[in-house]
Amino acid sequence: MQLSSINTRLWFTYCLLILLVLIIALAGIIFAFQRSPLLYRQIFLRMDLVSKILTNRLSGIIDLNWDPAIQLFFAEAKIFDVQAAILDSNGTLIFRTVGFLSEQVPIINNPSDAAKRTADQVEIFRDSQKKDWFYQLSAINTDYYLLTAARRPDVPIQDLFKDELVKPLLRTGLWALCGAFILSWLMAKWITRPLLDISKSAQNIAVGKFELIPMKGPKEVRQLAHVINEMNQQVQDSLKSQQDFVANVSHELKTPLTSIQGFAQAIYDGAVESKQDLQKAAQVILEQTVRLDILGNDLLTLAKFDSGTVEMEKEKLELNKLLKNVVEFFRFEIQKSELTIETKFDQSIYIFADSGRLAQVFMNIIDNAIKFSPPGSKIWINAHTENLSAIVTISDSGRGISEKEAKRIFERFYQVDKSRRGGQKRGVGLGLAIARQIVQAHEGEISVSSQVGVGSTFMVKLPLDDANKKRKSH
Repeated sequence: MQLSSINTRLWFTYCLLILLVLIIALAGIIFAFQRSPLLYRQIFLRMDLVSKILTNRLSGIIDLNWDPAIQLFFAEAKIFDVQAAILDSNGTLIFRTVGFLSEQVPIINNPSDAAKRTADQVEIFRDSQKKDWFYQLSAINTDYYLLTAARRPDVPIQDLFKDELVKPLLRTGLWALCGAFILSWLMAKWITRPLLDISKSAQNIAVGKFELIPMKGPKEVRQLAHVINEMNQQVQDSLKSQQDFVANVSHELKTPLTSIQGFAQAIYDGAVESKQDLQKAAQVILEQTVRLDILGNDLLTLAKFDSGTVEMEKEKLELNKLLKNVVEFFRFEIQKSELTIETKFDQSIYIFADSGRLAQVFMNIIDNAIKFSPPGSKIWINAHTENLSAIVTISDSGRGISEKEAKRIFERFYQVDKSRRGGQKRGVGLGLAIARQIVQAHEGEISVSSQVGVGSTFMVKLPLDDANKKRKSH
């Protein structure tokens, strides 16, 4: 039998458990009834009746010549399928019914105590043939005692079902089984309903319909729904990012191509005649082709990172020296923008990295800090070690960015303010995306924290070189 759905499997599992419980319960009931006094109550009633009749009759003739009367009385006991015997006060067997063997009579050393003990309950004796007997002892007078006994019958299981107590129990059990089947089906539906909602949501995602899954059902199902909702959001963000990427690439290619085409067409049509105008047109065409070349190289770099084919020429280098060289590169831009750079470096921080690629990361961050910082403000660069890692922070006191924008700042072509100053030198929004790929290729992390109107802080975390790690661990 193939169970194709979770709902069917749950229902089938519940049914098996219910059947197992009912079978165990039925076996327990049968076992209990086989040993229950209720099953043998007719035998006990016959024994008690015979005991009372014979005790009453024997008490009047016990001291006379009573052998013929006893035979008659005991013959009446056989009619009730009950055996009888007379014991004296020492427990000696005096008389017994025909067919009642002496080894089937229990040994009773103190009949007086036994009579008191069996007055309220019947006791069991096992004979030499391993057969169980019910017996009861009652006093005829102070010298003689009457023993009534009956074989404990082996009751077949099928006879138990004829008992008036077992039949109602079986009917109740069948009704309970039917109700349990229905309840298990409802429980299975209750558990799988949220899973069906999740399945429908996943199908909707596949066809481009994005809907949040309601957070309901068991804890594990709610956790799964939460994960699917997060995936849903990530898929939407990814699609939006792809759409933005295509739109931005088209825009960034169109702008320089339009300039190149316009000036080339003007030269071809003869609209540009003077040497000065020709030089200006050639300069614009050259600047735009350089811009296209940079854009092409950046896109190629990102493509290589995506495909895992980028080559890193890693070597042991001193991080502080690299940072000082990057700062020196921007010395003219810093002076021109009337900015001040304040640095604080730990001594001799060694890392294993590609110096050219890593310099590209810090150049991009510092370049953005310069462009966004107001004249007369400071840029802080700090480098230190912490927990076997080198940490570089670059802070500015510029306009800052919102929390929403900070989450997207490392996306390709994303620009916080496309109208910012910079003119032709304005980037296309690939610098930080490439920086993140470079840092991740060095098994590091890059992040930003910012507050609007206060400034931004970029943090680059890189693993230390083995020599630094050994020194920090001692």
